[in-house]
Amino acid sequence: MNDYTVALDTETELFCTLYLFINVQNSNEVCKKVISGELSCTIMKASLIVDPFQVLISANKAAINAKTNQLTTKNVHTEILFNLSMSKNISRSLTEFGISDSDKNILIAIVHKANEKPTPDIFEEAIKGERISISKLPQYTNVELVKKTYKIDKEELSVSNLINSVVSRISSKDFILLK
Repeated sequence: MNDYTVALDTETELFCTLYLFINVQNSNEVCKKVISGELSCTIMKASLIVDPFQVLISANKAAINAKTNQLTTKNVHTEILFNLSMSKNISRSLTEFGISDSDKNILIAIVHKANEKPTPDIFEEAIKGERISISKLPQYTNVELVKKTYKIDKEELSVSNLINSVVSRISSKDFILLK
């Protein structure tokens, strides 16, 4: 299975690698490992992710904020979740996009230097689920939930597509007033 790794802004010298897991049986345990630092990654609900590009935009913003010492949250991993959300409330963002005990399909994002790319084995050992190709992500996206979360209506989708609408909101979050 091919890994999905993309270079972030060249100034950061960082990369983002994504892994998709389905039928996860130990979401609570995985969440605890992330909080304790045993797993150094961002774990998010696959149901709210339309396309990997959505996560890469958030990860890029997080990496730039980390490089310039302007993180809103405690670390780059929580910053990714914060950037995915339309909310400027940190705990709401983490709850909305982070996983809960009932989440069975999760997406993992790891921000790393080129020579520090983690092997999938670390995650495959910690997560009781099946790792599948990131290309299958759309099968696990809840489109209606995404539209509700990002407040996207059918009129907007008549002139834009869902991923462009989502990415526009993520990119402009710092500059817009929320309803």
